[in-house]
Amino acid sequence: MKPTSTDDTPTHDAIVIGSGIGGMTAAGLLAGVAGMKVLVLEKHTEPGGLTHVFRRDGAPWDVGVHYVGEMAPGSQPRAYFDYLSGGQLRWNRMPDAFDRFVYPGIDFSVPSNASEYKRRLIAAWPDEARAIRRYFVDIRRVVRWTMLGFARGMVPRPAEPALRLIQRLTGRLATRTTRDYLESRFRSPQLRALLASQWGDYGLPPGRSALAIHAQIVHHYFDGAWYPEGGAARIARSFETGIERAGGEIRVAQEVTRILVANGRAVGVEVVDRRGPQPRSMTLRAPIVISNAGAPITFERLLPTDGEIGKRTADLRALIARLDCGESAVTLYLRLSADARAIGVHGENHWINTGFDHDDTAAQTRGVLAGEPRSIYVSFPSIKSGDERFHTAEIIGFVDAEAFAAWRGQPRGHRGADYSALKERIGDGLLRLADTHIPGLASLVTYRELSTPLTVEHYTSHPDGRFYGLAATPERYRSSLLGPRTPVEGLFLAGSDAGCLGIVGSLMGGVGAACQALGARGMPMIRAALKAGPKPPDPGQTQPLPASRARAVLRNSQRLTDSIWRLAFELDVDPGPVAPGQFARLQVGPGQWRDYSIAGVAGRVVQFLISTRTGGPGSRFVRQATVGIGTVIEMPLGHYALQPNGHRKVFVATGTGIAPFLPMFRALEGEEGGGEPLLVFGCRGAEDDISLALDALPSTVIRCYSRQDAPLGGVHGRVTDALAGLDFDPAQTDFYLCGSSAMVADCRRLLEGRGARHLLVESF
Repeated sequence: MKPTSTDDTPTHDAIVIGSGIGGMTAAGLLAGVAGMKVLVLEKHTEPGGLTHVFRRDGAPWDVGVHYVGEMAPGSQPRAYFDYLSGGQLRWNRMPDAFDRFVYPGIDFSVPSNASEYKRRLIAAWPDEARAIRRYFVDIRRVVRWTMLGFARGMVPRPAEPALRLIQRLTGRLATRTTRDYLESRFRSPQLRALLASQWGDYGLPPGRSALAIHAQIVHHYFDGAWYPEGGAARIARSFETGIERAGGEIRVAQEVTRILVANGRAVGVEVVDRRGPQPRSMTLRAPIVISNAGAPITFERLLPTDGEIGKRTADLRALIARLDCGESAVTLYLRLSADARAIGVHGENHWINTGFDHDDTAAQTRGVLAGEPRSIYVSFPSIKSGDERFHTAEIIGFVDAEAFAAWRGQPRGHRGADYSALKERIGDGLLRLADTHIPGLASLVTYRELSTPLTVEHYTSHPDGRFYGLAATPERYRSSLLGPRTPVEGLFLAGSDAGCLGIVGSLMGGVGAACQALGARGMPMIRAALKAGPKPPDPGQTQPLPASRARAVLRNSQRLTDSIWRLAFELDVDPGPVAPGQFARLQVGPGQWRDYSIAGVAGRVVQFLISTRTGGPGSRFVRQATVGIGTVIEMPLGHYALQPNGHRKVFVATGTGIAPFLPMFRALEGEEGGGEPLLVFGCRGAEDDISLALDALPSTVIRCYSRQDAPLGGVHGRVTDALAGLDFDPAQTDFYLCGSSAMVADCRRLLEGRGARHLLVESF
């Protein structure tokens, strides 16, 4: 692809660190309102931060967007989403009873109307009627106070002290802890617990959280909840269009290591580009730098902590150290065999609790680790998004991230059998508790996968996987140090640490950063743009491509089986070095991208093996593609690669999972050490055996046919049957696994049980 400039000449008007909702909002506003050319740098290979999704066998799961309030047409947050997405982002309304709070002896559904919510609470606790009415008044009063905090981040610097003074004089109620407030108003412990049920939305139990954050979250859902149509990935992809229209781009696999400062002003960043086979360090310069990486990373890792900059940020860093961050979580992602509506679920969230004490988080963590969680959150993204092709669910259990400290220094995928066993135990416990209150859920599960705080840290860089950002304690709301402005000229902060926790709170942090970056006229300019409305993309306009992408033309399409195709695309530029095992991102529709392993590269021609079994946008694109059709490809991406260690190498694949291994086999030809590689390939039978049509396979191939007798030397059964009898040295054998998520999980479990130490996994 085109080389990136490394000289001292700014190539962009602004650089944004991180493509989460705050960073994307700031970038989108600078691009749309001022026509600025903005470069967004994302560490992960997928843009969106906690709004991105991941897929297994085509089924998507969100990682951070579970529901959003205030998305009714005409609301202020909706106006921002409409403008930034060019009107392309649509929202599905969740059921009227969008939240269900479950406790021993209590099953309470929250309606999408504040007056009805209040009426139901009074009907359930008539002796607390006066306190309940006062509660709704106080919630609105505190929210009005917090709005001053948002305003402080958007007004010019000279006007900020006046708003700060008003907040200081009127914030006594808002800066109490949630528990202190509830205990002073309500006699019933059960009612107090129920009113605090949504603390998982801001990651801090009532004994530590400020009433300010509790009120914002409760008020946020007074009129119900919404979810992006088509899933949370649509957020970043729809924002991306406006950024690119102004000449900017989102560049993935970019790890920012330092914010550059000259004469006391931010002037750019140092970044490690991890797209190619080898990391490449670069210096990128811009007159404006916006960090959406969070306050701790920004001020403790990316900026100097000594010298003049260290002095300027000392008070802020001290506050960060005192605040720390909120809880983290484990999440169990479930693939279901049928629509959950068959067991009485209609897309609502379930907050399931075995007791009434939210503040004993140590007991919750111990319970999660032991497979006996005290509380969980359950949601059903496929119902909310309107995707009828897949049926999915998620179960979240909040934990202290320190519980996983023993594995923190170990790379993802290489944390050992003990870690895998712990994840199995945690997953069993989460599913068991969910099934107790949603009977029949466990019987629908066909695949499951657990993420831990270590997973979150790996993909998002949140320290210790504490993804909520700085803790929303009373001290945070009493302090005037946090906001989009920073002590370093030209550097601004976006996201939840500049605004508020949650999707809309983080968005408002991005609005504040854009206001400050645009100067004194920032807020009026943004208001005028919102009033004018969104600018839908022009389908007839050809945008210049970002440097990380290339135009491609389909040169060859061959159907190998009923559902597997071999396609070859010719790029309009040389892709540069590609490591065996990397993948590419294909545009398969407007705002729709899918990732496919690279099966081979010859000059500017890139080859793929693609399955159309899932029936999604990628499948439809492949089935309908004719030779000569054009698209856009971003490559190379990913870190799935051969390990140059002299070990024996065993490759295990099903279906198109063989694709990343083909260039690996070519790379191993003629190499000494480790012996001849072995391929274990699984499919249903000869009619599905694409390995018969492929070249450059190892001389030893064990074919596993699950539905008919295998050829000589093969196995009638699954790949796990072949691995169960395989003789290998655990210390000197590398296993490369790629294929369906269920196959990879089964093989990992079997091989770890047999003592294998080196497992390199790629699920799709």
